[in-house]
Amino acid sequence: MGLFDRFKKRVGETEEAHGITAEEGTAEALEALAERDRLQKREARPEPTGAPPPTKGNSEWDDIDEELADPFSSPPSAKERKRATRQRSAKERKRATEEAPRGPMETTTGRNLVEATTTFAIDLAGDTTTRGGRVLKGGQPLEEILEELETDLLSADMGHAAATDLTSSLRAHLIGARLTRKANLGEVVERALRGALRNLLESGYWDFDRTVQAFVAEETPVSIMMVGVNGTGKTTTTAKIAKRLKDQGYEVVLAAADTFRAGAIDQLSTHAERLGVRCISSQRGGDSAAIARDAIESASARGEDVVIIDTAGRMQNKSNLMEELRKVHRVTAPHLVIFVADALAGNDAVTQALEFQRMLTFDGAALCKLDTDARGGAALSISHATGRPIVLAGLGQGYDDLEPFDPEWLLDTILA
Repeated sequence: MGLFDRFKKRVGETEEAHGITAEEGTAEALEALAERDRLQKREARPEPTGAPPPTKGNSEWDDIDEELADPFSSPPSAKERKRATRQRSAKERKRATEEAPRGPMETTTGRNLVEATTTFAIDLAGDTTTRGGRVLKGGQPLEEILEELETDLLSADMGHAAATDLTSSLRAHLIGARLTRKANLGEVVERALRGALRNLLESGYWDFDRTVQAFVAEETPVSIMMVGVNGTGKTTTTAKIAKRLKDQGYEVVLAAADTFRAGAIDQLSTHAERLGVRCISSQRGGDSAAIARDAIESASARGEDVVIIDTAGRMQNKSNLMEELRKVHRVTAPHLVIFVADALAGNDAVTQALEFQRMLTFDGAALCKLDTDARGGAALSISHATGRPIVLAGLGQGYDDLEPFDPEWLLDTILA
């Protein structure tokens, strides 16, 4: 049984056993309506979104918590640990949004992204009424349902911050909602959950193909910089993007700017030969920024359309290595920066994306290995933590196994 079915069943069982709705005009209904106003006012407060611009000089010493645990204190209870985790998540979100970000639909170099067409918004209008009916009330039964949902989301590799924010949003939308007497409560609440998850995945989403098309119409060559930590499938994803763009009629050049990993240059050159595209490279240990710049200049001289820069994998906590990536970014001013993440990495992928975004902002993510045992939470949490969407999905090992990310597919296939 999938997440949505379990949630719907749990809601139905709780309504039957305890009753989580109240008749209009009763004290319970009035209390739920007042709670709804309070929750929605809190949710309506403007909060900064997105991720901050890159920072310099980060040290591993910066990661030490401000408060040290007392070694003589008694071990915290499960509730205290959970509260502490939520407080840390809130602190991280606050730190990640202290500085005003760039516009939500602009690239790291200030170019306009082409927003994907989205028409969905959380809307229960078909199941609600302005007067009469049943009022969905709060209280312990509903809180237990939301706690179980949060546990299920964490089990699906969704991060603590994203899961907590999602359940808070659901609470604000559900408590005090006036439902028609014919509405099936389980189905109503399930639709609200599905809508909240879809809304998270679609927030800030831009269309990769149309964005590249718009950039090519303005100037060539268009440069795409691929970044990520070691072993996430960055070079393979670079080749898949090259194949996708070549099939669309573009002349593509690959830049082997990963000069540190043994065999990286040969690997990219082999992909280029199989795909029938050019690959610009140098000897191992060469200057990554110079190779990327040479590839762009060469493509410009030949009138080619797109340059894809394959950079070396970096551990996100190594500031000296991240500085090299920033140099490539400064020298090339890429049209797009794509962060490559491994869906199987779960919460590690979220941490990597968040730390990368602090050091080197990116425009969107490509999530690999979604065809394997991935549980979907990484996609939800990366979008939530960085304010940047998943735009491409790797669904296999072949060159054609790369698709525009489809939130509905993730919800139906992995979380359903």
